Amino acid sequence: MSLLSPPQIPLFRITLFYGPEAVEGASDSVHCVFNVKKRSWKGGVQVEVVMKRNQVERLEGILQHSSWLEVVLRGVSVEKQGSYREKSHDLLVQLLCFHKLHAFIQQGIKQENIQVSGDALIAETDEVVEREAEEIKRQIFIELDLVETEERPPSQ
Repeated sequence: MSLLSPPQIPLFRITLFYGPEAVEGASDSVHCVFNVKKRSWKGGVQVEVVMKRNQVERLEGILQHSSWLEVVLRGVSVEKQGSYREKSHDLLVQLLCFHKLHAFIQQGIKQENIQVSGDALIAETDEVVEREAEEIKRQIFIELDLVETEERPPSQ
């Protein structure tokens, strides 16, 4: 008899559809669109997650993203650093939107396409991002696909 239980299967399958992009008509916001499917639903829904730029910038500061990225990019040629910075910023915004989406789902989601506004769930998003700071940096590092040296860049 095994004492191990099977891994918990997530209730939702979430995939990034597109983003981040500027919100049309709102220069102070960016958004990502996710496909979300609950296991019990026959089909999924699209959820547009809007983030205000000032919240993104504030969370970027809390995560010390810029100084962390400088350390990560030390071994990368100067010519390539710009594209890595741009990709890292896009990945950061995607992860911030993902965490905001997760906070939204925790409140209960219906099977309908919806927009999570830039003014919604600010404190909840801030809290989870601060708690998951190291994991966010780890995911960005993996996605940047940089060759890891013997000593991994510090998380700061």
